[in-house]
Amino acid sequence: MTPPAFPAGGLSAPDLTGPTSILNWPISGPRSQRRRKQRPFAHIHIEVDLRPETLAANGGIVGRIEKVLREREVVESADLLRFTAGVLHAFSAAGFVRIRHWEAQPGGWLPLPEDRSGARSEEPLGHFLRALRGDAWSQLKASRSFSMRLGAMGDLHADVVIRRLHRERHHTVSIDLRGRFPEATVDDLVGALRSRTPVRSTKVTEASYVPT
Repeated sequence: MTPPAFPAGGLSAPDLTGPTSILNWPISGPRSQRRRKQRPFAHIHIEVDLRPETLAANGGIVGRIEKVLREREVVESADLLRFTAGVLHAFSAAGFVRIRHWEAQPGGWLPLPEDRSGARSEEPLGHFLRALRGDAWSQLKASRSFSMRLGAMGDLHADVVIRRLHRERHHTVSIDLRGRFPEATVDDLVGALRSRTPVRSTKVTEASYVPT
């Protein structure tokens, strides 16, 4: 089952890129010097370009994913899955601890983690690694993209698509955030991605604000 499409209508936001963009705010000086003071975002779309390099070891992530890949003999899409693990780790650090949907292309929908109601939630990366060991995920060998829908407290949603590009030999990530996202929350999420994946550039292409 593919996640439902959201209605269009976000505001085009080319001005949100560049040296003083939403993803590169000043980190010092009084608040009044910030480029703008605005309402929280209801929706924001971010395009992330990753450098073509191997993920650096961070909290054992690379070792854990490598172990699973060896167990499953997944070779062709190994880089895609390594970057997916890094992205999941970043979203988990930013508070997105619920997994509501994920799928591969080609391949389609993949089984969600088992329900562990009443128990302490496992981090999304843990769900990903456990699910990857299952037979239903053997189709990931030839995957060109991996998409997921994550949730956080406060009814926040993130739709994320990680793609591997053969000719360019690098990966891209598309992110749609929906809910009520203050500037600081978006900034924290992008910071988490930059610290856990080899981000080359980030660009906001669309944004709309919470109505007054």
